[in-house]
Amino acid sequence: MEIHDGELIIKSFTSPTDENNEYLIIDGDQAAVIDASKAYEDMKKLLEERAIGLKYLLVTHGHKSDVQSLKMLKKNFGGTFCFHKKDLDLLRRLDEKFDPDMFIKDRESLKLKDKTIKVFHTPGHTMGALCFYIKKADALFSGNTLLKGKFGEIWGSNSMRLMIMSLRSLNSIIPPKTIVYPGRGPLTTIRDEAWMFCLNSQ
Repeated sequence: MEIHDGELIIKSFTSPTDENNEYLIIDGDQAAVIDASKAYEDMKKLLEERAIGLKYLLVTHGHKSDVQSLKMLKKNFGGTFCFHKKDLDLLRRLDEKFDPDMFIKDRESLKLKDKTIKVFHTPGHTMGALCFYIKKADALFSGNTLLKGKFGEIWGSNSMRLMIMSLRSLNSIIPPKTIVYPGRGPLTTIRDEAWMFCLNSQ
């Protein structure tokens, strides 16, 4: 699927086996990948055909399915590998020699051409889970924090508390019209996920 929002192009790839989504965001001659999973060949072809430089390799969380082809993309196209340090232990289990170029924090901003990618730390699914928001495109890339009609899997009582806090924070900050590009399943909008407003912290 390819969505055009002015100069910005959002290209999505979905694995037919596990419904994992990964995204290529293109603005002019610059691009950012979000969650490099199984679509390496498709991304490679697109980057080469359009002669686009890869500026960022963004990861919403450190599970294998979200970094599966990241090393190959980094090797062949470069780009700054951005990650949250609280998921570093997950990355180390997969490849102890593959280090992020940059640890990013909550509310940090990254520039892609003339667009700003805002980083939100949203622990719950993992301790270092991140969401990426592009205000000019009304787009939130939510990883496994927010899915259509639900949230991603959690791993204990404290994770549930953190997930609720993360969802309530997103609901209070991100405009209702924003399109949500999740890590799994179909697109949605913040407006259509109004159930988040009813969550109570434990």
